[in-house]
Amino acid sequence: MRLSVPGFLISILLVGFVAIFAPESSDPEMRRYSCKTIDAASSGSSYLLPYQQGTQHWVNQANCSGYGHSRFWNHGYDFKMDIGTPVLAARAGTVMVANDGCKDGDHACTNLVTVRHADGTFALYSHLTKGGVQVVKGQNVLAAQVIGHSGETGNTGGLPHLHFSVHPCGVLPGLGLQGTCPSQPVNFRNTAPNPHGLIAGHVYRAN
Repeated sequence: MRLSVPGFLISILLVGFVAIFAPESSDPEMRRYSCKTIDAASSGSSYLLPYQQGTQHWVNQANCSGYGHSRFWNHGYDFKMDIGTPVLAARAGTVMVANDGCKDGDHACTNLVTVRHADGTFALYSHLTKGGVQVVKGQNVLAAQVIGHSGETGNTGGLPHLHFSVHPCGVLPGLGLQGTCPSQPVNFRNTAPNPHGLIAGHVYRAN
């Protein structure tokens, strides 16, 4: 069917109306969230890169880069890592979730750790290897302490990497919790200046 110009405009208006007034999805990961920006001196950040000093890793996805980093997961970083690479706590805190047991290559099951910080925020470290979780729930950890080893479990797209994101609370999908607590942008103090956060496609060395 060929639309006339008025018909075409009406179709656009209808699509826009549905997009604006359609009910919000019951799935927190599919709800609409704005892409936030950060503009602060990274030298004053509370966070360290989650890998060992003197090593460097490529950022596959970053804040609002699309694909897996959209909607609920707008903000966060995917660091390309070989399976077994040590993962360090980016900030001191208390382990709240320590899930292990998934095999590398199992994209329906994820090994992960969450850490609650003193200000109530949570950091998520995901896609760890089987047997790679090195902490237990309730354990206090220091910044730069090894908490696990990277892997290829869960929704990795077939690329072994570490997913790191920060959330204002610990209500995250897949942890048997109700509600929503979307990601928020952060930067890191122990690498090249990154006042707006890390950039996808760049390599960052931990100093």
